[in-house]
Amino acid sequence: MYMSIRAPVISTINEQGRDEMGANDLIVKYHSVDVRTRSRLIVYSNQKAVVRVQGQITGVFDAGAHDLQTPANPVSQFFSRLQYSGNLPWEIEVLFVSTARHEARSEGVSQTKELVAMRYQVAYFFTVSDPAKLVNSVQFGELKYTVDALAAFLSPIVDQSVSQVLNLVSLREVYANLHKITDAVAASLRSAMEEIGINLIACRIVRLEPEDDTMRRIVQYLALGVDTLQAVRARLAEVMASKSDPAATNMMLGVPYYPVNLIVGGSLPGLEQLIPRREEKKEQ
Repeated sequence: MYMSIRAPVISTINEQGRDEMGANDLIVKYHSVDVRTRSRLIVYSNQKAVVRVQGQITGVFDAGAHDLQTPANPVSQFFSRLQYSGNLPWEIEVLFVSTARHEARSEGVSQTKELVAMRYQVAYFFTVSDPAKLVNSVQFGELKYTVDALAAFLSPIVDQSVSQVLNLVSLREVYANLHKITDAVAASLRSAMEEIGINLIACRIVRLEPEDDTMRRIVQYLALGVDTLQAVRARLAEVMASKSDPAATNMMLGVPYYPVNLIVGGSLPGLEQLIPRREEKKEQ
């Protein structure tokens, strides 16, 4: 990504008028800023700007226009403490941090007590409460740090929280314990996010179901009040019907299926007991 800044202004708006801070971006970095030529910093709403000099944070700026060369500015105070005057020896980098509300999702696979694979998806909503702590806590090689990158960072924590509860319950008890899974994930996420300057707003489980298609359909039948044996037969009948198997209906009803060729040939054992005999007319 190349962000061209309108000299002498530093902001996330490029020369084409497009905001480089997208909806999925948490941090947008502009490095190698020379305060001798670009000293006007503009921070837009739902943003904060973190100024870093040689890896050290010297100031955090709220929304508004800021002059980096004024004596009262933290950046100027930083250089004045070093007793530098005239040409400044270092360039600075500005990291724009989004303070808007964001949504991230983490997904994975865990297991129940019977070792049934369950696929889950967790959605969590958050805002950045401490931009300086976030900048110091995350690493990114590009010019942007996105919500997807944060979700990848938090996914192991989510997976551990889900597994702590899910591994101890049976398949029948999964949805009855859904609130316990949500509470465990929310507690772990809140603790981890606070350490990197993020405030968790809400957390919810948006998906929790068996990974196997057959097991998932059986669970759906069980939820309708169908007994286990009938649910298994219903799923097998569904699979057989998708393959145009004529015995699908018999599987659903739980009755034997006799192919036509066996009935016509009369080679099925006990067939004579099923086919009614016609009484021969007595010769008069």
